[in-house]
Amino acid sequence: MTVNIYSMSDNKNKYICFIPARSGSRRLKNKNLKKINNKTLIDITIRLAKKSKIFKNENIILSSDSTKILKIGKRNKIKYFKRSKKNSSNTAKADDAILETIKKINMNYKGIFILQVTSPLRKITTVKKFKKFCEMNKLEHCLTVSKISNYLSKYSKKYFNPNFKTRKRTQDLKPHFYENGLLYYVSKNFFDKYNKIYPKKNWNYYITDKYESLDINDKKDYEVCKKLKKI
Repeated sequence: MTVNIYSMSDNKNKYICFIPARSGSRRLKNKNLKKINNKTLIDITIRLAKKSKIFKNENIILSSDSTKILKIGKRNKIKYFKRSKKNSSNTAKADDAILETIKKINMNYKGIFILQVTSPLRKITTVKKFKKFCEMNKLEHCLTVSKISNYLSKYSKKYFNPNFKTRKRTQDLKPHFYENGLLYYVSKNFFDKYNKIYPKKNWNYYITDKYESLDINDKKDYEVCKKLKKI
């Protein structure tokens, strides 16, 4: 599939919305093509990106190795690029897929927002607040996290060994964060320098609601998202 390379030299202060959506999925077959309310996860993500009014249509980029998925990008009138086999495996990283795409386009931009299609409960208001947070703090990189205040244990096949010396009430515990995959941001300067969306340490974070941030990894996640999307 061939897509015209485009130039937007006057677009220095604009953002790219990068939507990664390869075809392979071990735990839920054809995960990215699953539907909620008769819309595929791809459609839901593209429509949200458009409605946010943060990105121009030509700045929304779908990357996939699947012809079916790329056709959804074409139908929604956004940019779409066929991903190489190298960057479509189970071990492929989003960084490499972004770099592969950036090399194909001639565009001046300020930064990249990454929206994974497996977060269908993502709200437009959250995307806008996340963008504002990144801008106000002049961040080079940022990701969304959810907060958890529970006893944690290292994985063991037999025992649960909580991380405390003296047991406390859960409300008195120091909270932990976990990466939820809802939103990512990286500036052009940072990505050009490191070819990565994340630093080795000290990644800036933005807290989002754990239910909105539900990420579809398996059939149960999918069924829960379908129910919550109707509420």
